[in-house]
Amino acid sequence: MLQKILIATGDSPESAEIFKSGLALAEKYGAQISILHVLNLFQTGFEAVSNPFMGGTYPMMNDLAIQRYQQELQDYEKQGVVRLESYAIQAKARNIHVEIFQNIGDAGRTICETAKNYSADLIVMGRNQKSMLSEIFLGSTSNYVLHHAPCSVLVIQQKQSTN
Repeated sequence: MLQKILIATGDSPESAEIFKSGLALAEKYGAQISILHVLNLFQTGFEAVSNPFMGGTYPMMNDLAIQRYQQELQDYEKQGVVRLESYAIQAKARNIHVEIFQNIGDAGRTICETAKNYSADLIVMGRNQKSMLSEIFLGSTSNYVLHHAPCSVLVIQQKQSTN
């Protein structure tokens, strides 16, 4: 029986559909949910610290690059919290117990660690459509979670455009 569901959301527009799927399961089984957003700073591309014209990343970062990076990070964190709070309001409106988490780190490892600490019975997450080359070099979060999760995993396949 499902008692605790971890819904792992991201920045993509499809995250709302992933949340809705997890919410529907929680409603059906009377489960509580935890909604997680992982801030992966290496995949989101904070240009300020990697732009050589702004001082570059290593080893010389100028003050402008550092300030810009801090502002981008604060904005990114704020966007994630606003999205999580919006999801929590929707869950509470359906009388579903909800917790929200936003952590910094590698998405796959963070999802698995959170599921373990939360004693989740199920992880609901999406799968990004990456190119084969991208998956080889960057890996796949959903693949990592499928192989390392402490519980069952439901991967919501994103619909491909017909264009």
